[in-house]
Amino acid sequence: MINTNQRLHTTYYPSLWWLSIAAVLAVHLTSWPASADSDAAHCGFSASRDHLPERTSPCSFSQRQGYIGIYFAGGQKFNFTPVGDAPGNYLDEEGRPVYRQKGLGQDGQLFKLPSMTNRLPFLYVMWASTAFACDAAALTTPGRCTLALQAPISFTMSATHGGSLNELTITPRGLPFTADTINTSLDGAVTAAEIADLDANGWPEIYVFVSSAGSGSYGSLVAYAVNGGKSLTPVYLPALDETPGAADGYGGHDEFAIVENRLARRFPVYTEQDTNSAPSGGTRQIGYRLEAGEAGWILVPDTVADY
Repeated sequence: MINTNQRLHTTYYPSLWWLSIAAVLAVHLTSWPASADSDAAHCGFSASRDHLPERTSPCSFSQRQGYIGIYFAGGQKFNFTPVGDAPGNYLDEEGRPVYRQKGLGQDGQLFKLPSMTNRLPFLYVMWASTAFACDAAALTTPGRCTLALQAPISFTMSATHGGSLNELTITPRGLPFTADTINTSLDGAVTAAEIADLDANGWPEIYVFVSSAGSGSYGSLVAYAVNGGKSLTPVYLPALDETPGAADGYGGHDEFAIVENRLARRFPVYTEQDTNSAPSGGTRQIGYRLEAGEAGWILVPDTVADY
């Protein structure tokens, strides 16, 4: 398994590649106020109600008898007291007005904080109900895999698993210029999918990992990046032989994962005398960063390590 620092993302992986966000939140919540009506969420700030936050953090949202508490994993907290008869009107701890806004629906809640004291006055609370990763079982069960980083953009995916050639279906939501379902042929079977923002531009990418049939289990990638919240563009993964030394001793059995702000690819290294089932040349791991190219997005290898 890839042994590096982990993203705080919920996954369905049965392996120990990452900690789930639920486990991380369980640690943080020990210092947060308990509530019978508390929900895990992701929170962030924006200058406008029309733009999602560029960054979000794990948080806890609680509501009891109209009183609201929002507690960030890093320690920042907000407590709102209801006022008046009109729903959605509150006061913060300093007695300043706070207003709950419409717009997120079932995806979360949105609050307008006092603008005099907040450079980014809109506080987004988005429920942590959708996944950041799906395993093969979820991907091959229709309706089981929906990935999202921030509302309202999400991706529902499913794949067939009837042989060496399969079909991947991706249904995007929340993109005004990409409403149609994407159908892609796969040389092999899906192993997992993840959503991330590797270039930290505020818009997500989706990565679907594929393993070919047969004893080699050669890895490949299907990936798309969101452009300005409006459309999708494919992400290009260069062939191994385009990177000096990367393909030496390659014989398949790839593992992919999102680690921090990189796509990590790992595989065993074979020597000339090795059989397919017994590689002896150690392990190679390649890290890729995401960059904008002339005609799309490119995963650029910036680390190659053998161990």
